[in-house]
Amino acid sequence: MLGRISTSASIAEAVAGKGFVIEAIAEDMALKQQLLAQAEASADADAILSSTTSALSASELQSALTRPENFCIAHYAQPAHLVELVEVVPGKMSSDHASAETTRILSRTGKTPVLCPDIPGFLWARIQHAVLREFASLVGQGLVTAEACDTILKTGYASRLPAMGAFEHADLAGLDLINSPAAKAVWADLSNVADPEETPVGALFSRGDLGMKSGRGFYDWTQRDAEAFKRQRDEEIIRRVKINRGADVG
Repeated sequence: MLGRISTSASIAEAVAGKGFVIEAIAEDMALKQQLLAQAEASADADAILSSTTSALSASELQSALTRPENFCIAHYAQPAHLVELVEVVPGKMSSDHASAETTRILSRTGKTPVLCPDIPGFLWARIQHAVLREFASLVGQGLVTAEACDTILKTGYASRLPAMGAFEHADLAGLDLINSPAAKAVWADLSNVADPEETPVGALFSRGDLGMKSGRGFYDWTQRDAEAFKRQRDEEIIRRVKINRGADVG
């Protein structure tokens, strides 16, 4: 695979004759619009342009293009080389062809594309933020530790997710149960804070504790090996991908 990868310092050279062009630079709307417009100027007229953004609006990104109909987001979740799911997000001016071609290319490369709406966070990030908001709120109230929340998520809830999604579980449990007084009490008690600064996320941020990059966040990464953690994460993702594909992982 490495032998099939080439690099270039010239945008014109990189996109010339290509049918699909995707950018993966910093999450900055102006920078992405500028780069996409430069790529479009040198690309073939029918080339599909894409972005790996996890949250920036597809409609706003494509507004900087002269052929906005040829644009469609393909958001690869991290780590992008291992996670199979990719969000396909067309903007208001995207053509059906752009969405279909993006989906086709992703499928041919072994990914699982899912069509998502052009709303803040699409679908993947919304799930991440919803879970983090609830857990951060509970940690902030002193009701539970970050370690307990992560253990519940990884060892408990996540263990059944490959076999059963949220709506499948709701149907299995029965929608009468989801409408029960007990369930309604849970829904009413869930965090609805609108700003992460009102949770321990904001308190840590204000102290400069940004997580692994600064050495401390919810965890003390001066006492934990960040590189070992990322290796173990990748190994577990690979193991689960193999299981999903029917392999014997021993």
